[in-house]
Amino acid sequence: MQQSNKQPNQITPTQEIPVKVKRAAKQLQRWFKCKQDVKAYQKLKKNHRYRKNVILEIYNTEKQYVNDIKILSEKVLVVAQQYINQENIKTIFMNCNQISQWNQEFLKALELGFQGYIGNAKDMYKPYWIVFEANTKQLMNVRCKGFRCYFDYCSQFSKSNQLIDKLKQSDQKFKQFLTLINPELRGMDLSSFLVKPVQRLPKYILLFKDLEKHTEEDHPDLKNIKYLHKYFRDINEENNKSIDIYIGRLQISELCDQFKLNKSDLLSDPQRIYKFEEKLNIIQANKEFVVQVHALSDILIVIHDNKQINQVKLDSLSFVKDQPDTKYFSNLFQIVGVGEVLQCFSESLSIKKKAIELFEKLIQLNREQECQKELKSGKLIFMRFPVQVVVVGTEERNFQSFQKHTQYITQISINKVYQNLFVRYSEIENMYQKYSKKYPTIEFPKFPNQSWLTYQKTKSIEERKFVIEGFLQTLLQSKETQGDNQILNDLKLPFNFFQLPQIVLDQQKSIFSKYNTSLDGLEELKIQGVLIDKLKNSAGEILKAVCIEKESRKKSIAEVQPNRVVIWQQKYNTEPNMKRVNITMPDGTITEIGVDDKAKVSEVLPFVAGQNQLVYFKDFRLYLIDQLKKPRLLDDDEVISKAYDDEYQNNHGWLNKLEQILTASNTDVIIKMRKYLYMPLQLEEFDYREDPIRLIYLGFSILEDVYEGKYYLGFKDYCLFAALYYHIKYHERIEISLNTLQLDKITKVIPSDVYSGKSDSEWKDFTMECIISLNQELNRISSLNRIEKLQKKENSQSKFADKRCLAALVIINASLTFTQGSMAIFQVQTYEQTQIYFKQIGMEVHATMYLGFSAYKIYFLNPQKKIKFRELDYNKVNWVISYPNQIIFNFENFKEPLRFDTFQSYEIKLLVEQYKDIYKFNQEYNLENLFHIDQQQSTKE
Repeated sequence: MQQSNKQPNQITPTQEIPVKVKRAAKQLQRWFKCKQDVKAYQKLKKNHRYRKNVILEIYNTEKQYVNDIKILSEKVLVVAQQYINQENIKTIFMNCNQISQWNQEFLKALELGFQGYIGNAKDMYKPYWIVFEANTKQLMNVRCKGFRCYFDYCSQFSKSNQLIDKLKQSDQKFKQFLTLINPELRGMDLSSFLVKPVQRLPKYILLFKDLEKHTEEDHPDLKNIKYLHKYFRDINEENNKSIDIYIGRLQISELCDQFKLNKSDLLSDPQRIYKFEEKLNIIQANKEFVVQVHALSDILIVIHDNKQINQVKLDSLSFVKDQPDTKYFSNLFQIVGVGEVLQCFSESLSIKKKAIELFEKLIQLNREQECQKELKSGKLIFMRFPVQVVVVGTEERNFQSFQKHTQYITQISINKVYQNLFVRYSEIENMYQKYSKKYPTIEFPKFPNQSWLTYQKTKSIEERKFVIEGFLQTLLQSKETQGDNQILNDLKLPFNFFQLPQIVLDQQKSIFSKYNTSLDGLEELKIQGVLIDKLKNSAGEILKAVCIEKESRKKSIAEVQPNRVVIWQQKYNTEPNMKRVNITMPDGTITEIGVDDKAKVSEVLPFVAGQNQLVYFKDFRLYLIDQLKKPRLLDDDEVISKAYDDEYQNNHGWLNKLEQILTASNTDVIIKMRKYLYMPLQLEEFDYREDPIRLIYLGFSILEDVYEGKYYLGFKDYCLFAALYYHIKYHERIEISLNTLQLDKITKVIPSDVYSGKSDSEWKDFTMECIISLNQELNRISSLNRIEKLQKKENSQSKFADKRCLAALVIINASLTFTQGSMAIFQVQTYEQTQIYFKQIGMEVHATMYLGFSAYKIYFLNPQKKIKFRELDYNKVNWVISYPNQIIFNFENFKEPLRFDTFQSYEIKLLVEQYKDIYKFNQEYNLENLFHIDQQQSTKE
């Protein structure tokens, strides 16, 4: 039997609801509605009662306040005429008459609305009456000064109190006056009455805010209440500013009296006020001072021994510059003003951070005020950016020569555009002599006296860094020098230097409008020419992408304002700004170029690479080979003509001529392209198999490393590399006869101290054997590869039939059998304290050792066979600091910083920073696995 789904007492849709039920439901609805209406009414009634209490408080307190002010102006002030002189009366009572008169008018307008609201009967009032319309109309009148009369009163109130306290202690008549007016003041003291106007303004805000909160949106008086609330809020804010200005200017006046400063000058700007006082440690003319800095809104007054020793003007271009610690100074920072730099240091990092924050806030407020002034005046605002000067490092040049000197690598940046200058201290001194005469009104930093005995000491070098920074900062930041192109020319900066940030902004806008988006990530790299599909295969594409990422954060001036680099022709001899420079390629060929007098190394490298059909070149750099045949890395921002000329002068002085005779050193200036960065092996292989020119260059680079002793080799190893050199260099005319084999061709690869260990015949005989056997093997492989190419076998297109390329491949594979084959190596002296620390933690200790830098890690190598005894990841490097002859590493793995003495400290620092950039890029684009594969299979000990 089928069961019914119908529940008991359930009414089906077809059933009709009984009339009684409908009637009961309607009654219940009416009851609920009535209940809701009663609740709403009770709530509204409660709100109106609250409004009534607030309106009563506004009226009653205003009435009492007006009465108290009238007592001051009509009674107390009259009695004061007999006991106090007019000057003191003006100071004590200020403009209380004016305030009394205005508030009486305000009360009359308030009474008009209040009387209609409150009515006559007890507890009867009209909740929707418009109370404040008359007051609103009164204050909206443009001729009405209104509560602005409080500004003068409030600003002078503290001075009034000070005078009252003074007279209480010293003036008998004033004491009699206070006794006489005591009944009028209801037993209160005079100051308690005088403070009432100061307290009244904030009271208005609280009352009208409360009233607005409890007034319905449809209330007819709401617009008046809102207006009054806003009016009193604005007036109070303006009044507080007025008080601050008055007190601040009073403090400036007192400061001038205390330290005998020029009061008329410091008070000439009506908006200038005193801000704060801060104790600072400063360095000035190589001396350390503890000073008190009195900060005005746009000027810093520096006081030492109760005398002003400096005054720093601040403007919209001023800034506070954080500085890294040096060997002798820590917690450094600079305050950069208009044509003036204050070099400071703190006792601790926390004090430094607090001081930087304090002065940055002051400068930001000043910047905002200047902007508001310009906007109000309607002047055309020209976008100017502050110039920052930082000595980022130092290099010891010609450190084994009579011409030893320190180069200061000085970074000049404007917004996000920068350039590194390479200057000697003597060059800056000459500029100081020149421009201090030309601009006598500019207060340049004082230059310390020179001492030949101490000029190479680290502390002296660090002090000179401050002077160089301060001088160049002042020279470039001063408004007087803005149009002086000679300064820019002396510094090898472009003549539109100050417009470069705007040019960059325009370029970015152009890209944005072209692609209708601000490109980032892989899309931006693709637009910039990176082959995205090759990023996981090609070292060259990765390095290109890393450089683009770096330039997106901060652009080199050469990127924004390129200089001229051309193949040299005779016609350029007539152009005074063009210079001929020879670049030696890794294979020994010469590329003769012409450069203008501001062309940078970063512009020359891609040009010569392109001229020689080298596809990827970012892992190569230009090196200057000095007169002792020591290579020095040329920084990207070095002006190549200046580097060339400086070395030429070093080589042709009389002292250098003597040195060349004694040491058999170079007389010519040699600039050579060499391998610099070492990427993972599989990535390197991908590039050189696609680019035969690169393959040949890598082969020659390794042979040069062999000659310089990079590898620990035996007699047979050197002979093999000599044979390989013979094939890669003279591939078109291989000489098989012993009689025609020239020894000078062998010694291009074998170091002289190694060569002297064997006789000429020994070197010649075994090298010849290597040449013959190598030639046979290369011929065999070449023939096989040629046949495979013709048969189009798999992977045959990546195989070389050219014997020169095959020889280069053998050289590369031979180098990779050594630990050192995939890294840059630097010989260093281990600092004594670091040696002690190594002993404490159980590490190998060597007074002399090698540092190796590969794509994956930093290696510590022993001095005998250059075998690694410790390796460290780049992500474990916290920081690196370079000094002229020392480099310091801070690793997470070690509790103490590790110090090493070396004259290549800046080059090492740059290399570490570049590898860290590569490491970060690999993390961002998930390429880390490519940088781990080779660690397992890369090198043999």
